[in-house]
Amino acid sequence: MSLVERTPAISVIVPVYNVERYLPACLDSLLVQSFDYFEILIIDDGSTDDSAALIARYAEDHPTRIRTFSKPNGGLGDARNFGIDRARGEYLSFVDSDDTVEPTMLQELHACAQNSDSELVLCGIRSFADRTFEPYLPEPDMSVFGNSFAEEPRLLYRVDASACDKLYSRDLFVRTGIRFPVGLAFEDLPTVYSLLPAANRVEKVDRPLYNYRQHREGSISSAYGDRYLELVEGFRRLVAHYKGEGLFERNADALLRLHLTHLIAGRYPDLFLRADDRARSGFIREVFGVLDGAFPGWRTSRVCRDLWPSPTLRFVSTHGAALGWYARLPERAYLGILRRLGAFDPLR
Repeated sequence: MSLVERTPAISVIVPVYNVERYLPACLDSLLVQSFDYFEILIIDDGSTDDSAALIARYAEDHPTRIRTFSKPNGGLGDARNFGIDRARGEYLSFVDSDDTVEPTMLQELHACAQNSDSELVLCGIRSFADRTFEPYLPEPDMSVFGNSFAEEPRLLYRVDASACDKLYSRDLFVRTGIRFPVGLAFEDLPTVYSLLPAANRVEKVDRPLYNYRQHREGSISSAYGDRYLELVEGFRRLVAHYKGEGLFERNADALLRLHLTHLIAGRYPDLFLRADDRARSGFIREVFGVLDGAFPGWRTSRVCRDLWPSPTLRFVSTHGAALGWYARLPERAYLGILRRLGAFDPLR
């Protein structure tokens, strides 16, 4: 039976917007997968460069593998949703068009999902720039995996926020109706963490199978301005979802840990260091407003003590004025002190 006749096991959704420089590497990495029964849905989200011509050439060369679609520009979340609604596979995967994947990624994730009967499987993610790959840090706590969220709430802060290093049962999207928010930067976070409680089991393949391109000009991760306020908005939506589903109270500690990890600890090396005073102050004000509103008394919580065992680091991280002042230190001193205080421990 040919791929055209057989329902694919996996639908890989690749949104494209003005990435002609990087798209061939992305598609080439998918076309050499060791796994056979998958389709690639390329969603041209209104590109104005030569991406459309590239897509047409790839589709002509691989007509049984690639399905192409073109739509007006609506952003990454909108393009992914478009692909979800047209995918045929039992499982879904998302690959950003400036990234690449290892040749065995689909095979390893699919085998893990099938062998463990898991609706959500993730792998390691490795950053690269100019063909230089950062070292991969193995998962420091594999004990949380192989469980449902109800059994292991720590999954909320051991599962990374990226949508792209994961394989999802399509039924997760069908039965929950969850989709990516449209027009919101950092759209992965509210989507991944809203899907997490619905999965019957979450597993991890602790190998770097997804390669994330860093520092691309124009990418969200290379900008440290007001767009980071949309990260705060993503958390507002996540809290609203958990409250609406009756999940907030019993998972408040895990949710607080997730907030602190992404909004404070995770911003040490980027926004707090790189943003100008206005953007940094605005972000800190919004973050602390969300934390004070959703988690009264959070500064003295056990979660803060566990995340920041150093009293000095805990004080700086939980007081906006201190955090803003500290972030103005010269980069070398700023990072050196953070390292000595244990800020970059992988379990943090």
